[in-house]
Amino acid sequence: MSGVLFYILITIVTLLLLILFAPIHFNFKGEYSHNLNFQGRVGWAGGLLSLEMIRSEGSIYLVLGLLSLRKTIPARERKTPIRTKPLKEKRRINSIGDILSVINRQLFTAVKVVFSKLVRALHLGLNISGTYGFDDPALTGVSMGVIAVLNRGGSSMDLKPDFTGEVVDIRGTIRGWFFPLQILAIGVAFLLKKPVRLIWWSKIKFKRKQKEAVQYA
Repeated sequence: MSGVLFYILITIVTLLLLILFAPIHFNFKGEYSHNLNFQGRVGWAGGLLSLEMIRSEGSIYLVLGLLSLRKTIPARERKTPIRTKPLKEKRRINSIGDILSVINRQLFTAVKVVFSKLVRALHLGLNISGTYGFDDPALTGVSMGVIAVLNRGGSSMDLKPDFTGEVVDIRGTIRGWFFPLQILAIGVAFLLKKPVRLIWWSKIKFKRKQKEAVQYA
């Protein structure tokens, strides 16, 4: 019995290593103005497994691939009713300035460093143009910094900010590849950074105190 469990464990570990070490490639092109339309493909291990996605006029098509085998998933039509944005959602979006005000310099530096590492690890190639803007001008300003980081290497981004309100008129292509293990390592290292660790650890302690208060109430 112990021998069977050992081989099962070895099999699981081997599969995990294959998943983590095999590269994933992706390639998307599309546009967003009044509606989002795109087509793209994500492939694992040189195309051993793949997923193709197409969104056009509100319908989404998915094609799953395994070697030369392909399975098409029927289109889904989703009609979104026209509705005004809830006041609560507006407040959440417009509160980005308040959120940014509590971010200290160490946390901002940690986020900037991990973002740069992710961009390099993803081997991003961007070719995007258009105009963008958010309800909160502070968020538009922050987006300019993010775009500056992305606009390196093989990227070409001609995005013009609009500080007058919410505007999205963008089109382009996104391509790249990465090793899952590398992305996982970057994520874990980021969570263990002191300014980040203080955030999630304080929340864990707070939830523990709440649980203890309920138990002893």
